[in-house]
Amino acid sequence: MFFIHYWIPETSAFPANTLWLTQLAPLASVALTSDGQPQVGAQNGQWGLPALVLLVCAFALFWLSRTRHWLGRTAMLAPAVLGLVAALAIVIGLAVRGSLSSSLIGVLLLITWVFSAGYAALHGLLDNLGPLPPKTWHSGLPLLIAYAILTPAPTAVGRWLFAPDIRDAAARLQDNTVALRLAALWTSSTALLYFAGLLVGIAVWVAYQAWPPRRERAFVGRALIVIGILIITAAVGWPATTLANKRVTELTYASPADEVRFTCGAWILDQPSTVSPQQEPAKTLVISGFTCQTVTAYSGYQQLSTHNLPVSLSPVIAHTPDGARISGRIVAAQYGDVLVVAGSDRFDVNANDVLGIGLTDSAQLWRYSCDHGSSMGLRFANVPGGDNPSEGHITQGEVSPEVVVACQGQIVRVNPVTGP
Repeated sequence: MFFIHYWIPETSAFPANTLWLTQLAPLASVALTSDGQPQVGAQNGQWGLPALVLLVCAFALFWLSRTRHWLGRTAMLAPAVLGLVAALAIVIGLAVRGSLSSSLIGVLLLITWVFSAGYAALHGLLDNLGPLPPKTWHSGLPLLIAYAILTPAPTAVGRWLFAPDIRDAAARLQDNTVALRLAALWTSSTALLYFAGLLVGIAVWVAYQAWPPRRERAFVGRALIVIGILIITAAVGWPATTLANKRVTELTYASPADEVRFTCGAWILDQPSTVSPQQEPAKTLVISGFTCQTVTAYSGYQQLSTHNLPVSLSPVIAHTPDGARISGRIVAAQYGDVLVVAGSDRFDVNANDVLGIGLTDSAQLWRYSCDHGSSMGLRFANVPGGDNPSEGHITQGEVSPEVVVACQGQIVRVNPVTGP
């Protein structure tokens, strides 16, 4: 559970996710499940050594309980006692930190483990249990089928082995509230990563069938099958790594304008001419919502901020003060760190507002409206990117950057940075 949650951050949106992780935190080793990084507050400052000891002791108890040698059965007491010490260390640590109540389910499972280990050790010592039942081709098969059906598990293994960078990219997108939270998951590499993780599970199943090593033709055959599966896994993992790295570059630096669905429009902001596209993520403002009044700022695919504006920004019909139609669903111009955009709250969507929006936080900086909601004409003078008459970027002798607005026959010049 902790392994999947770490390598598939997209699962963090599941209901009561944090509650369950906190309750079970004492049983997880951050060194094994999450590359040494705590996933909930209950794991802060914990390397997870006691949990690792419990895992090793559980495997030791399983194998020693079926040994035919009396010394092996006697040795079962050692992992049982060691597990008891590890469980006590966990409970004492929780009590000292005052977090016993927040991890109550984990504590109950620890108590269950201790009693089960003691029972197994005692009966293994006294009852002289026989060897394990002989293995057949379907031994362990239900677990393999469950592993394959639980698709996040093989995908997590695939990311762990071949695409750790896309896990980091996915984690950065989990704070997106408007769109693109799953952009790192719905990629062409995910199917290959799942298949690679599934092959690892199949290799483990075949290895389990072959264990323990013995001088038999069946063992040699299964060992060769395991080697062949691992070779195929590496062959699948190589293109998966290539595709995943390409996707990480897109998520970090590209604009999501073409990938965001159900939006009213997007504006890709101008980048400084001295900055390479591979060194600075693309900045994009996306307009969304039923009335097209929600503006969201993205750096690459990562959401920076989102705000609701008082007017709709798309579609907007706008004309210059001379009466020429301005093309595009979004009428805007970028002046440094401010995007000046025309808006409308009219039924005919003619522009009657002009707003300044900050590029860093997508917040409204200023607003200018025509009286009584009448439509306006406007043009953008001295736009840093140069004139473009079809977009309303027209300079007619102005010396400094200005937004020229015509309201009911009157001309108003607005500073694009500070507003009216």
